[in-house]
Amino acid sequence: MRAIYLIARREFLSYVATWGFWLSLASMPMFMALGIGMPILIENSQPTRYYVLVDETGGTLEAALEAQAEASRAEALERAREAAREMFGDLPQIDAALASQPQLSDERYLRVDVGETELEALRPYLTGDASFTSADGEHGLFAAIFLRQGTAGAIEVDYWSANVSDGGLRSQIRNALRDHMQTQYLIDAGVSPDLIETADDLSPNVRELNPERTGDTAEVTAAERIPLIVSAMTAFGLWVIIFSVVNMLLSAMIEEKGNKILEMMLASTRHHEILTGKLLGVAAVSATLLVVWGGIGLLGTFGVQQLAASADMPIAEILAAVLDPGLLLPALGYFIIGYLMYGAVFLAIGSLCETLQDAQTLMSPMMLVMMVPLFLVMMAMDSPDSPVVAIASWVPLWTPFIMLARLPHDIGMVDIIGTSAAMIAFAVFVIWGSGVLFRMGALNQANQDTVKGWFKIGGKKRPAAS
Repeated sequence: MRAIYLIARREFLSYVATWGFWLSLASMPMFMALGIGMPILIENSQPTRYYVLVDETGGTLEAALEAQAEASRAEALERAREAAREMFGDLPQIDAALASQPQLSDERYLRVDVGETELEALRPYLTGDASFTSADGEHGLFAAIFLRQGTAGAIEVDYWSANVSDGGLRSQIRNALRDHMQTQYLIDAGVSPDLIETADDLSPNVRELNPERTGDTAEVTAAERIPLIVSAMTAFGLWVIIFSVVNMLLSAMIEEKGNKILEMMLASTRHHEILTGKLLGVAAVSATLLVVWGGIGLLGTFGVQQLAASADMPIAEILAAVLDPGLLLPALGYFIIGYLMYGAVFLAIGSLCETLQDAQTLMSPMMLVMMVPLFLVMMAMDSPDSPVVAIASWVPLWTPFIMLARLPHDIGMVDIIGTSAAMIAFAVFVIWGSGVLFRMGALNQANQDTVKGWFKIGGKKRPAAS
């Protein structure tokens, strides 16, 4: 036990007693903030697309587009209000704040007037040979759109643009004019415009109910949907952590074997003590990271949840679902078992290799194995009862990730207990087998040359010494 402790302590200190470890530990909140804020930053930093609209019908189609744009803004405002009420309750301050926002729909496209309405005059602006002056500088045109009335009530649109990748404006124009054509068709058929507007406002009041409950408690709340998202995010996070940690094990093993440190350790320590000590040492490094990062996240979430609960906000129930021990404790258990399985395998792979290039050839099939659960987790979010997902969750190497995504669903105790037992049994077998392979690799009884020798069929034999 003392040898295991010393090796584990050495592994732990070799990572913790470095500037890089503490810098990465301190920079994690910054990366988390970037991960949350980057999509918002990217969305807000999208360049404004300037376009010219030429309505050859005298303004009829232009008015239809304006009406549709106003309806889109009103719909976006209503969606934002519903989302705010679901999270924070019916607060007048939130309604007032949303109403004060001038733009809630897609305003990346801005209509301008450059003083030209003919295509040949607009072509230089579209190709970048000419520009117009606006409040924020010189710009070219993203698109020029010509609207005209065709035969039999058809509408023709000529959409000129050198940018073939961004089709957002084209879709907006098409959808708005399609709605206009459908409305105009009904009016021409004798339907009252007021009746059409009333029909457009009709919407069913859908309640999602759980058949396992009765009365007012049967309605499904947002707090019940949150675990589905949290479980998938936890599964992805678990994959990233395990993959990062076992890569640390692999790199350290190759370095120690190349520097002959492993041979010196074998002179005074048994191979299984080295294997166990390394697993425990790097596990302690992972625990340090999880305690710091996870502790900050959980404490922050708990604090916000308590404040929301004291203000009687619905978001308190949502945050309470994030802190559910029924999800956090299994995630911890799956991390431990998954780490031991993959860590033992990667240590065994490292013992067989002399260089990182050797390790990459052996890592390729392992990477394929590890990539599969990422796709299955996404499938499990929508179809946890899919036969493919259910069968794949019984594969021990994939169980930690897929079962985390399936836990919020009612999958039954047979699957939970059965997959966990199979995973634990397989982990014991993998650790034992990796120990044997680790001993052979550490003593150079098995390495890359052994594998290469399998393919030397028909090679020339050396002549016997005289």
